[in-house]
Amino acid sequence: MLRYHVTVTSALQAVARLARLSPMVAVIEVPVSKAQQVAERQAKRYPAILATHTTRTALRKAGFPAVQLVVMPPTGDTVTMYLMCNETPTGSREMWRDALDSQQPLTWRNYSLTRTAKGGVTWRLSEQVRDQYRKRIARLITGRGGKPAAGEQPYQLPSHVAHQQVLNLAAHMMRYPGLSGVRGDVFQLAQYSTKVWKSTHPKESYPAWPLLPYTPYLQPRTLPLEDIAQHPQENPDHDQDQDEETASE
Repeated sequence: MLRYHVTVTSALQAVARLARLSPMVAVIEVPVSKAQQVAERQAKRYPAILATHTTRTALRKAGFPAVQLVVMPPTGDTVTMYLMCNETPTGSREMWRDALDSQQPLTWRNYSLTRTAKGGVTWRLSEQVRDQYRKRIARLITGRGGKPAAGEQPYQLPSHVAHQQVLNLAAHMMRYPGLSGVRGDVFQLAQYSTKVWKSTHPKESYPAWPLLPYTPYLQPRTLPLEDIAQHPQENPDHDQDQDEETASE
């Protein structure tokens, strides 16, 4: 049965797990209303999608492509599907690429797929999102406003206000899933926050960020794909609103 992931964490962990042996990916974005139809068409073209784990393992060992399908949680009225394979299928109509390409990694919402220093696969915050958060931190701490007139000090938020706003941002970051790559990025943002704070408020105690909890591997949370049109916004993960918040910065 074709299924889709109903939480962000479930979908991200599924892609990261598959990418270890099947790093080639083809991205398909379709309206939610056509998701079942498109997925069924892919399953007919690539029978391995509905095959057993044992069969797919045997195909890979024999040097044949073993295509798998991951259907992400819907984003508004659209849904992203990933065809993932150990190699590019011969005669395929899709545009395949390396999901772990360091220059152009696979990116979904606020996340980019990446290899860890030890050779594992995880998700981290995308480069654009990390840059947006760094700019946001700098503005919260150093203040806003135009260029000051000659002899005037630049406008800066009162220390207690800036302190609380940084803590609010830190609490907001705790809503991300604690995957190793994301945890590393949040830790680096916390260090950047402390560095900026100490350079601009040397006599004030810096806002201490909490440590993003580690998210262990969880059992996939999925529903039948045929039901996706009835539950297009079902997404209990805490980071579902991150795109809107960072994009507005």
